[in-house]
Amino acid sequence: MSLVHTRMEKQTRKHEEKWVFPDKNTFFYGRQTGIFYVTVFIVFGTSALFFAVNFPYLATEPTPGLENMNGEYLISNPKVGAKPFSTQYSSYENVEYFDAYSPPITSKYGEVYWTMMDEVPLDKALVDRFNGKVMAIVGFEADQVMKTPEGDKSVPITWAYNHHFEAYLKGSLSEMRQATAEEAHKVGHTYGQKVWHTFKRQDIVDPTPDSGIPTSQWFSEGNGGEYRKSYHGYPKGKAQLIESPVSFQIQPMQIDTKNRFYNGSDFRPGALPASSAAPPNASYSGLLECPCSTRIPKNISVSYSTTSEGSCSTEIHNSKECFEAATKVEVENVVKTLEVNDSKMPSGCYFITSDNNTSIVYYNTIEDDDQSTVKCGGGDMTSGTLKSDAALVTVTIKLDASTSIATIILEGPSSNWFSVGINAPSFAMSDLPYTIVVDGNGNVSERKLGNHAPGTLIKQSVTVTSNSIADGVRTVTMHRNFAGITSDHYTFSSSISNLPLIFASGTSGTYAYHGAKLRSGGTVHFASIDSPTCICYEGVKGTINGIPFHKDCLPEPKSDLLAEKNPTCFVDTYQGGLACCHHEVVLLDKEQVQPSEEMTYHMKFRFWFQEYDEKVHDNLIRIYWQTEAMATEYDILKCEDSTARDDCIFTIKSNFTVRDMMNDCDTRNNSACWGDTSKFDGINLVYAGGHCHAPSCLLMELYNADTNQLLCRHDPVYGKSHEVFDELGYLAIPPCLYDSEDEGLMPPTFLSYDTNLFSIKQNNNTAAHYGEMASWQMRGILAKKNEEK
Repeated sequence: MSLVHTRMEKQTRKHEEKWVFPDKNTFFYGRQTGIFYVTVFIVFGTSALFFAVNFPYLATEPTPGLENMNGEYLISNPKVGAKPFSTQYSSYENVEYFDAYSPPITSKYGEVYWTMMDEVPLDKALVDRFNGKVMAIVGFEADQVMKTPEGDKSVPITWAYNHHFEAYLKGSLSEMRQATAEEAHKVGHTYGQKVWHTFKRQDIVDPTPDSGIPTSQWFSEGNGGEYRKSYHGYPKGKAQLIESPVSFQIQPMQIDTKNRFYNGSDFRPGALPASSAAPPNASYSGLLECPCSTRIPKNISVSYSTTSEGSCSTEIHNSKECFEAATKVEVENVVKTLEVNDSKMPSGCYFITSDNNTSIVYYNTIEDDDQSTVKCGGGDMTSGTLKSDAALVTVTIKLDASTSIATIILEGPSSNWFSVGINAPSFAMSDLPYTIVVDGNGNVSERKLGNHAPGTLIKQSVTVTSNSIADGVRTVTMHRNFAGITSDHYTFSSSISNLPLIFASGTSGTYAYHGAKLRSGGTVHFASIDSPTCICYEGVKGTINGIPFHKDCLPEPKSDLLAEKNPTCFVDTYQGGLACCHHEVVLLDKEQVQPSEEMTYHMKFRFWFQEYDEKVHDNLIRIYWQTEAMATEYDILKCEDSTARDDCIFTIKSNFTVRDMMNDCDTRNNSACWGDTSKFDGINLVYAGGHCHAPSCLLMELYNADTNQLLCRHDPVYGKSHEVFDELGYLAIPPCLYDSEDEGLMPPTFLSYDTNLFSIKQNNNTAAHYGEMASWQMRGILAKKNEEK
């Protein structure tokens, strides 16, 4: 059997229509002048693992005026012996396309561009045509281009590396907004920065709320360095549906790698930070892996927490660390530290705070044979204080379990407003916390904070018992019941030990924007009054570029990164990746001078569509998993220098189920939803694409672990020249498609919700690599067992 790889031959084809490119964001509908590419493939190899062998092909000549934007594509699992599946979009009946361009992207060498861009309105004629109607998107193509009088000029991937993108078509009933932490988890966004997504608007009456037709669509398949020559089309009759499309919006992550001091036709890397893992004279820039340069500050410390109920999962193991930890969790008014051996008190590190607000810290050395069974806490009263120097606010919260009354003491500038937001796990307004605001006149109000917005006033539940001013500081004492009077009011519990808060204050007495500096966040640690509060070891924590470091590296069998101690999982070993690659970060060391020359270009998308026919089209749901579950990325560790190159293979694995990928919510409200899963037994897989960065990707495989059936295998296709679309060292990842044999495809495989799946990913590790990804970006339809459609 033959495995087929690619070589590109460029041909210029001029159509009967020529477009003039305006300076502003643009949208095109119909035909346009462009570049047409034909692929020719001959490379040999064998594989005994395939259930269907890769056998890409040349498609028939496309319909004039409806050529693919990026030329011919491959798929990984055509049906052997059947009529070849055509990746020419013109092979669809009554197919049309429209082009959409992002606003300009402008960057300098070494700079990261990663932000949600402004929306681009679609052509009015198209919007009017589909007003109240449904468009069926049968696929899309993408490129990065400079606009010239002669037409679009593709930007080499060696100039601007696309790490990934999230692209959206919005309908008239949808909106783009920053997701809450819970919403971000549901949509599978784990790329490590502010999460934006499209949702159905709640302020507009939906005329057909039960239709199930999405009001927006999300395009994130093959969305990295492989995006231009990886196929993003679907079998006939399968589509991403959207009602009343009105605009295009994209959040690209681009890394400027264009060497400003070399003008040859081949690639030569520019200046790289010392932390770059790329070997000398590599065919790729080490910047595309986001090395943590010396411009990006990293702060690392051991973290501790308190608990006033139960015991520590990990204890502190010596008195010196115990007494230092008491300082870090801000135990107040420590008058004494003692080492004891007492079976009537908790083992390890604890402190007791008296009613007069003084504390004694103890380290209990009781041996394992005489282990104390005494737990932390036990009293009715707990109290915690947290001061924010940045926001000029201090809060004390006292909880009385005997009366279920919380006392809140809030201090801030006497003439300006100040506030505390309670229960903000991300220390951000996007957590939408319950918030207490004191204005410049001492008036107290309660709010449900908005997402970077002032939020809404809610019914007052606190009773103010004192309000005084001394030395320019206002102190307000108030009481309220533990239980919130509505779902917007936070409900306290005497069992909480740590509570994340955010603070802000203003520059006037009237509640308004707080400014960039007068805000902060932190965790208040509660102490039991007159009973022991334990101090627990939480591990090494830290920040990168001022942002708290967090990774969801799951334990086996979901992922093997933790077991292998992959450096990406821990802040103290993190060397490169998304945490060092936020918007406008410069990936050069402090002493390296960034060239001043700017580069401006656009992301370009071509969406292929049909008019929706409910008898023909099935809506494709998004099915997503990370082999690196759910770290989003991982490091490829370098093999020993003595190892032969062919034996330098780094492997990661993941075991998961279809149910792990399920997103049981209304497809109309959110394009990441699956709909009502209770009406079906599982999914039929239609499209499976891998996300696998150049330059080391070797193999991705997905198995039904219950039957050992190979569902999909990717052998990346690497470029061989310095031509755009065939750049040396960069790749395409032909997806797996499933439909009827008449289409030249393998049939869909039904997978129940409880089907066990297994993913394996291999990379060459002759050199080390940071920030590699191994996502399965898939589409399918809900199905009943043995259902043919």
